[in-house]
Amino acid sequence: MDCKKAERLLLCSLDGRLKPGEKLSFEEHIQGCARCQRVEQDYRAILGRLKKEDVPEPLPYFKERLLAKLSQEKQTLPALFWQRWATKALAFSLAALILLGAAFIAFRALEPQEMSQLETLLLQDENPLTETKNILEAKGFENRNMMLIFSSMEETDSARR
Repeated sequence: MDCKKAERLLLCSLDGRLKPGEKLSFEEHIQGCARCQRVEQDYRAILGRLKKEDVPEPLPYFKERLLAKLSQEKQTLPALFWQRWATKALAFSLAALILLGAAFIAFRALEPQEMSQLETLLLQDENPLTETKNILEAKGFENRNMMLIFSSMEETDSARR
């Protein structure tokens, strides 16, 4: 038997829970091992101090005071249960509200936006620069420049300028 197993069996031997076969091999090991003998003496000294019979008597009316405190704790127990439940419900409600808000934002119907004149022309597969092309093909250098200036002033959409 090794010292580790002997130390585990030491606690059982002090309680008187060793089986006969274990008890014999444990006692043989203890007689031959000085280290385990010291450990056994230490354990016995600790148990000796713990098992002193100097237990003080309880104070008068100890039992009545203890029972009164226990009954008070039983009365506050349901309140504590509801308090714990309410905090969990609050946290759950906040999480659900955040998730619903995120879902509302993510899946809301987008409002149709009005398309600009350029987008309408592109959607109809028309060239948005046809007017400009006609002006540029016109004869007369001065007329062209003036027509371009006036057409750009008429437009409110900066994409056509």
